[in-house]
Amino acid sequence: MRTRRAWRLPSIAALVAMPFVPAAHAQSNLLDLLGASGSSRLQNPAVAAPLVPMSGPVDPAEYMIGPGDVLQLNLSGNVTRSWDLLVTPEGTLYLPSVGSVAVAGSSLADARKLVLQRVSNEYRGVNIDLRLVRPRVMLVHFTGQTRLQGALSVPAACRVSEVLVDSVLGDRPSRRNIVIRRKTEAGMIELPVDLLRFRLTGRRHSDPLLRDGDIVHVPVATTHVGIEGAVARPGQFEWAPGDSLSTLLEIGGGPLPSTVDDAMLVRFRDATRLDSVSFRLSDVRAGRFDIALRDGDRAFFYFQPRYHELDHATILGEVHRPGAVPVESGQTRLSELVRAAGGFLETADLGALRVFRASRFGAEGDPEIERLAQLSRREMTASEYEVLRARLTARREDFRVDWNRVASQPDLDLVLRAGDIVRVDPVLASVRVEGEVRRPGLVRFERGRGISAYVKLAGGFSRRAASTQVRVTRAVTGQTIQAKDVQSIEPGDLIWIPERGETAVWANLQTTLLVLAQIATVIVAVTPRR
Repeated sequence: MRTRRAWRLPSIAALVAMPFVPAAHAQSNLLDLLGASGSSRLQNPAVAAPLVPMSGPVDPAEYMIGPGDVLQLNLSGNVTRSWDLLVTPEGTLYLPSVGSVAVAGSSLADARKLVLQRVSNEYRGVNIDLRLVRPRVMLVHFTGQTRLQGALSVPAACRVSEVLVDSVLGDRPSRRNIVIRRKTEAGMIELPVDLLRFRLTGRRHSDPLLRDGDIVHVPVATTHVGIEGAVARPGQFEWAPGDSLSTLLEIGGGPLPSTVDDAMLVRFRDATRLDSVSFRLSDVRAGRFDIALRDGDRAFFYFQPRYHELDHATILGEVHRPGAVPVESGQTRLSELVRAAGGFLETADLGALRVFRASRFGAEGDPEIERLAQLSRREMTASEYEVLRARLTARREDFRVDWNRVASQPDLDLVLRAGDIVRVDPVLASVRVEGEVRRPGLVRFERGRGISAYVKLAGGFSRRAASTQVRVTRAVTGQTIQAKDVQSIEPGDLIWIPERGETAVWANLQTTLLVLAQIATVIVAVTPRR
């Protein structure tokens, strides 16, 4: 095998050793915007590392060689050599003992094939490799709705999304109809850029690499399409040429698991009239139906009612297994909930199970209750007072159940609703005496005791007590009744002794004087004169 003599290229070494001067730019530098300091620029491009962070490895088939790129040629085998080569402003690469090779405008993969072919003619049985050491800095022009006006220095491996971040966009910028105007051998071409679709779906073809001299134009956003209902990302999005139902569904994040198959597309027939098109989601996903979209179109996807909803009720307190239990709303009864909780403990108060149920009125206000609440009892009519009591009772969220009666009368077995909470309290062997007594509080319960006995145990009536207006509130039902109508006191009952009104004596005195005055007047009137 014939071996060539060693290369001597002082001109190339001198060229490589020359300080690297980046291309001049009109207004600003992306490297400064990215936070790269000037001191980080190495003077010798042959040993310089990448100037700015890169989004990933360079694709040799996609990256286009241009002036300023630094490549490295490596020989191994019978001859071992390594050279750092700079692409000249003319777009050529000078290869030792081979000459200049035009590589500008070629992909890195094509340039590698060309260089390997030329060098392999000079050396036999030598492994040859050409790699990119440092991408160049190039000029790109920005116009339209962006703060990056004019020419800007950007790395050659930079994509549109890495420059047009939200902070540099202007007012009402388009993110789906951006245009790159690029000069090629065939003339000026326009490449569409869909940044929104790239950011939402990760499709790389919507975010191309920039090239030397590209003009990036950001127009004003003026069109839109919408997607509503059972999708992951409902809302309005900018319309772009070529959009279809499948595109809109992809941008909208795709259907939710609770989406039904039937859907609808609503579009404008003209300026004011609407048309609707019904379709099936399964047809769109299978590619059997995919209508092109127009500006103003809106797709509607519907939810499956009660999709994967699991109703439950909660039982707490004196049961063997307190906690939440799955139920069928409107079908599961209280006895089934008790059985699921393992039954009652011996300390459970079976005569007063408390059930808390969320009011169907929720947090809504009732104007009639608010109006009547501002009136005194004297200012209300009898019907208004009954309306107020009825509405307040209807808004109560808790009630009591006597389990002893439920066990003997199955018709009283409560039908549960989702979210119900059942509280089983321990037995309360006491009666509560409150109001105008000397020692209000809890009194020990004893079967057979009457109201007067409990009042006596609480210290007896106070001087201001209205002893004839005693009321009892039942622990089981929560109902308040007059003492004269109570046959027996049960554990947990409340005995309430109200206060005697202060105006009662004076009012009675006024009434007595008025009656006596009227009687005196009548006597005087009927007494005959002598």
